[in-house]
Amino acid sequence: MPDEYFTSIEAALQVVEKFASRLTVGDAAGHVRRSVDELCTAVTTKEGIEPAVDRLLRGLRGLDDASAARRRREVGHETPAVDRLLDAVQEELLPALRRAGYQV
Repeated sequence: MPDEYFTSIEAALQVVEKFASRLTVGDAAGHVRRSVDELCTAVTTKEGIEPAVDRLLRGLRGLDDASAARRRREVGHETPAVDRLLDAVQEELLPALRRAGYQV
């Protein structure tokens, strides 16, 4: 992988890590944080990136579904960390991985 792709992926991962660290405590949030750690390791070792991305995306979907249910019950309750994390993954991380040739 060319250095420019690796640098782009690392920058996107730093943003994702920042927002993942802001998640509240809980099983779903813990799963997402562990998935982010696993993805960082996979990128560093350049192995198993696609399965790590898949686990992260599944964890985010579950976390987003739980947040949406909570928002419906508690009008005005926002979860900016989840929203920002989803945006970072969709707008920065996934495009960087695709530019590097990963099928995610």
